[in-house]
This record gives sequence, C-alpha cells and structure tokens, in this order.
Amino acid sequence: MARLITLSRAARLVGAKRSTLQARIRAGELTTFEGQLDLTELLRVYPQTKVDDSAMLERADQLIERALSRVVRDKESLPDAEVLATRVTALSHELGTANFRMRRYELAMQQLQSYLRKLAAEPEQAASAVGELRDWLDETLQKLTSTVDAEGDLYATDMLLRVMAAQVHLEPSGHEFFVQGNDNLLDSGLRAGLALDYGCRDGSCGRCLAKVKNGLVKLVRKPRYRLNSDERAAGLALLCCNTAVTDLLLEVQEADPAVPIEPQRLRMRVGTIERVDPDLVLLSLRPIDGERLRFFAGQSVRLSSDGDSGEYPIASCPCDEHQLEFHIRPRSDDAFSQRLLADIGPNHAVEVAGPQGDFTLDQDSLHPVIFIAWDTGFAPIKSLIEHAMALDNAENLHLFWVHTRGESPYLHNRCRAWSDALENFSYRPVRASADLYRDDEGAHALLSTLLATAAEPHFDVAAFDFYLAGPAPMLAQAQRYFAARGVPTAQLHLSPLDL
Repeated sequence: MARLITLSRAARLVGAKRSTLQARIRAGELTTFEGQLDLTELLRVYPQTKVDDSAMLERADQLIERALSRVVRDKESLPDAEVLATRVTALSHELGTANFRMRRYELAMQQLQSYLRKLAAEPEQAASAVGELRDWLDETLQKLTSTVDAEGDLYATDMLLRVMAAQVHLEPSGHEFFVQGNDNLLDSGLRAGLALDYGCRDGSCGRCLAKVKNGLVKLVRKPRYRLNSDERAAGLALLCCNTAVTDLLLEVQEADPAVPIEPQRLRMRVGTIERVDPDLVLLSLRPIDGERLRFFAGQSVRLSSDGDSGEYPIASCPCDEHQLEFHIRPRSDDAFSQRLLADIGPNHAVEVAGPQGDFTLDQDSLHPVIFIAWDTGFAPIKSLIEHAMALDNAENLHLFWVHTRGESPYLHNRCRAWSDALENFSYRPVRASADLYRDDEGAHALLSTLLATAAEPHFDVAAFDFYLAGPAPMLAQAQRYFAARGVPTAQLHLSPLDL
C-alpha cells in the first residue's frame, strides 16, 4: 500500500530543502501523486536516508535559526499531555490500520504463491506459463522483504515527526507551516514567513480569526475577544490563542504584497545602537506593550524623535517580530540620523510610522534569486533574504554585495554564516572604488564590469529573479543591462536609496 506524505514532510524526513525536492520533481527524478510523495519513491532517490532520532529533530530549521541569529528555542520540549495523547491516539489508529492491511496483503500473497505452485505441478501446457509467474512472484516477495526495514523505519520516523510537529495547510494560498510543541498558530505562521493578518497578538482584537476546516485546535492563551454564536458555528478560532492538536486545514486570508498594508503609527524603544563603522549605526527597536508593526520584507518606515525624522528601509524580517533593525549612515540632510549620534540611547522612545514601499518578495515565484546590494542598500536586501529563507521557496539564493568602504562589508561575517549553514545560499562581496558613484563615463564602465561579474556565473540570467538596492543611477543602468540580457521586467525589482 502506497504511503503518501506531503512535500514539506518529505523534506524534513530526508533533511533536504523543500525547493530541492521541487527541483527534482520538475526534472522528472521524483514522481508525485496528487501533489504528495510515496515513501518508496522517496527512498529510491534518497537511499542514504538514515533514521536517527537525535539528528531527526535538528534539521535545516535549526541551521536557519542559527544563521538568522534568532533566540535558540528548546527543540526537545514535548507538547503538553493532552495534545500529545490526542496525536498519539490518532496516529496509533492509522498505524494499526496500515499494519492490519499489510498483514492481509502478505497473507493473500502467500496464498497466491501456494496456489500457483499447485498449478505448476499440473499439465505440461500450463506449467511453463505458470512457472514464469511463480518465479516473478518469488522475486517480488524477496524484494518486498529486503526493503521492508528501510520503508518501515522511514514510516515510523514520519509518524514521530507528526507527533512532534503538526502541519498546517492554508487555503486558498496553499501555504504550509509546522507548529512545534505548544506554540500558537500565529507565531508559528509568522516564523515561517507568512503574512498572516493580526493586530493585538494577545487575543483581544479578533483580527487573526481563521476557519478550522479540518483537524483539532486547543487554547493555549485565554482570549479577551469572545466569539459569538455565528463565529463558533462557523468553526472560527483565534490563531494567536490556539495551537494545533492534529494536522490542520485552515481557511484564512493572507496579506498580499500587491495590496498595501494599512498605515500604522506606534511607539517603540531603542534596544541597541551599534557602531559597526565610524559613520554607520545599526539601530534596533523593540515593541512597547506588545504592539507589533505589520510590514512586508523590503519595506520602509519613518522614524521620528522630538520633531526630527527620517525614512529608512527595515533590515529585519517580518518573521522576527521581536525587533526592527535599521542600518543608518548619518547625513547632513538627515535630521534623525544626526540626532541618533547626538543624544539617542537605549530605551529612548521612537515613533514609527509606516510601512511604505513596493520592494517586496514575489512569494509565489520558484525562480532562483540574485540579490545585488550597494553599501547600505544591504538593509532591505537583508530583510528579503531572511524572508526568503523562512519561506524556503527559492531553489537557490545568491548575494552580490558591492561595498566601497573597508576591506569587507560591515556584516560580512553574518553573510558568511548564511553561506556556511545553507546549501542553497552563495555570497560574494566585491570591493569597488567610491568613484563608482560618480555620473561619468568611467563610473558607468566600472558598473558594467561589476554587473557582468554578477551575471557571468549563471548560464541563463533570464531564469532568475533580481532584487537590487542602491543609488537610483546605479539601478537605472542595471535595469538596462539585465533587460538587454533578456531578463523580463516582472523579474527585476528595484529599491532606489540615498546612501
């Protein structure tokens, strides 16, 4: 009997990226059945798969969290007793049914084998044909016996993973994410890079209501928002207050980058101010009273303090809701940046207004991605990269960082850590003269050389999505360059910035 599992679960079982499996499916190396994979088919392509309980719980998710410098969460903590018991009961029933069917299958095969042997002893005219069939059946049973251990181990591993982490499927988008332990659905979805709608995050506003179409949820936080009788009858649940007891099918609307997020205005406090260069500050802001800014990766906000303000791209991912990060190089025409150097310190209150901008990730694209940043243009690029890592959609990610100051870019070690931890990420810093920013023939020639350096390692650049952040003149020339190389306009995403 075929044992089908989702693509996301298959990736966790074999320790591969989801995008890698998608690439093998497109290449014809793996065959799907109604969008799912058979365990036997998975073992055929990944015969080296080993079932190791300790390694199984530390897959690519852990590498990504370390690479993104997130707080390390306890991966070995179990769900509470009620959730665990419900999941084990459901999976035990499924496993018992499968084992019963397998025993019946084996019995039927043994009976068929015995019957054919009797036929083989009868008249000569039937013996040859039946003998061939008998030999085939003997060989088939032998193969079944030799592969049952590997398939059984993989089957048991999938069962354990389903106990440890419930899978949530969203309609109508088709997006998926996993819920670890007693994490609530909203936090789990946001960490997976999904743009779920929410407001308060503490169960008081009701904006994160979703319809539970299949599966069981359980309250992990008492909400202040009270569902009315119609909402309860419709099977609605608050994502911020419920966890997944079993695998879930939810109907929920996700934010669309094509539709602007409504403007927000909130107060935050300075967490840290780090000078990574004499004239470059990394500023982090943390929420006050549980407020969170909803934004898409790559967008900008306006920061204000005591009448001084400035607009800056957010350098952090929406999936890391505990802080906002900014890379600010003080300029004489930027009042907020000057104030940042003068008298803004930890715990200082800052007003945040936004978000704005359409430099956002195409979440539905499966194209490999090339990111090109000029100096502090890395800030919105960093947000996009972290979001792409959380989504795990793109087959490959390439970062090309042009820097004109210092021996290496200011977050060089962070980028190297990504490259070391992730198989599908490559990083190339390129030192360039500050003359690059002049508007003359020599600067244009230098930029053309740099763009060629970014494009040449790739045979068909038209197959890539490009995200570029830097001075407007650089982007205009880059746009003409890649358009001439056949890159469609829809695959070129530009963020003009004043550096």
